[in-house]
Amino acid sequence: MSAQFEQRASEILDGHLSRLNQTQRIAKPLVRLERRAKLRVDDSLPARIWGLDSDGEMMSLDCSIDNLSSSGVFLRIPCQLQIGSQINLVIRLTNGSGATAAIKGRVIRDDSQIDGSRGIAVAITHHCFI
Repeated sequence: MSAQFEQRASEILDGHLSRLNQTQRIAKPLVRLERRAKLRVDDSLPARIWGLDSDGEMMSLDCSIDNLSSSGVFLRIPCQLQIGSQINLVIRLTNGSGATAAIKGRVIRDDSQIDGSRGIAVAITHHCFI
C-alpha cells in the first residue's frame, strides 16, 4: 500500500511542478546569462588591423570592433585569419577621451558571418595607450 501511495504522491507533485514551470515561463522574461568573466563594451569602434591572413599573406585594413573587454576583442573583417596567429590592432576609443589603444593579440576564433564577413575573436596579449 505504501508503494501505491508514493506513486500517487509523485504523480500529484509532477502535475503541480509542470503547471508551476508553465506559469514561470510565462511570467518571467528570459534572461541571458553572461559567461564572460570580463565586462564588455558593445560599441562599434574604428580600428586598423595588421597581421597574416590564412594564406600567410601580409594584410592591413580598416575595420570596426563589435565589442571590447580588457582581455579580448571581437571584430569583423572580409578575410580569414589563421587560429593562433598574432595580430596587431590600433583602436580609437570614442568615449570622449580621444585615447587610442595599441593591442597585440592572438586569434582564438574565426567564424563565417551571415553578411559574408568573418567574425574574429582576439585574446589580448599586450596593450598600451598611445
